[in-house]
Amino acid sequence: MSDTRAVETDAGKVLFERFVDLWNGEVDFADTPEFIADDFTVHSAELARYLGFPDSRRITTRDGLLDWVTSVRTLLHDVRFTTRPGPLREGDLVAGGYIVTGTYAGGAPTATVAPGTAVRYSGMSIVRLENDKIAEYWVLSDALGLLSQLGAVPRP
Repeated sequence: MSDTRAVETDAGKVLFERFVDLWNGEVDFADTPEFIADDFTVHSAELARYLGFPDSRRITTRDGLLDWVTSVRTLLHDVRFTTRPGPLREGDLVAGGYIVTGTYAGGAPTATVAPGTAVRYSGMSIVRLENDKIAEYWVLSDALGLLSQLGAVPRP
């Protein structure tokens, strides 16, 4: 899981942490039908396209999500998402903040820094549960901060 803590018993929070584990490379893609719905919708800003990622606003399937996860894990070696705070649950929604650390691997079309550059950024995620699976994902990340660290936009 993303953080050392007592064993979680809330099924929705466990699903959220498994989702974080997917981003961390700790879940085999073949296991995702167990906890990610076939029809999966992402709501996010479009800044990620400046890094060569698929347009996350057009993701409507589990396979689209997995393509996006692969893109992030290819861009940032040793990427690690750590949940803070959360996860917090209200009804069918589970939310958590996160901190991402990793090492730039190269390949972003607008990046000017060398591969091997360490990066760190943060964000917030909300997932909606449906039939014991994650069906919808809202993400707000500091993509501009990441772009700045990669030299893709001028630093303020």
